[in-house]
Amino acid sequence: MHREQDIATMLSDIATEISQTCSTRNSVLNVYMGTGLPQLQLDLFKPILLENYAYFCSHLNNENLLNLSQLEMEDIASSLELQGKAFQQARAQEYAGAKDAADLYAKYCMFIIRNKANATSGDTLEEFDHKKLSSNTLLTLQLSAQRMREAAEAV
Repeated sequence: MHREQDIATMLSDIATEISQTCSTRNSVLNVYMGTGLPQLQLDLFKPILLENYAYFCSHLNNENLLNLSQLEMEDIASSLELQGKAFQQARAQEYAGAKDAADLYAKYCMFIIRNKANATSGDTLEEFDHKKLSSNTLLTLQLSAQRMREAAEAV
C-alpha cells in the first residue's frame, strides 16, 4: 500500500509543478497575500495528472502496481467525463508505439496547456507561443518525464 501512495503523491506533485510552471498569479497582491490559485492552474491539474498516469504506466513493469495505477487512471478519466477504460487502452497503445514516449508525453501536455489556457484566459494560443508556454514549462515537462520513467523502472 505504501508504494501506491508514494506513486500517487509523486504523480500529483508533478502535475502540480507543471501546472504552477505554466500558470502565473493574477497580481502582485496575490503573490504577497497567497490568495487562491489561478484558475488556469486549477484547470490544468487533473488533465495533467491523467497524462502523468498514462505515461507512468507505459514504463511500469510491476503487474500489480500497473493494475492499481490503471484503475486510478480510469477513475481520473471518468471524473473528466472521458471513457476511462478506452482512454487507458488508447494511451497505452500510443505510448507503446511511440519512437520517443517522452516527446509524446510533452506534446500531450502542451496540447492540454494550450487548450486550457485558451479556455481560461480567453486569449488565443496558436501553436507554440513562447509568452504562454515558456522554455521553463518545456524543461519541467522533460524532467517530469524522466523522473516518472526512472520511478517506474525502479519498482
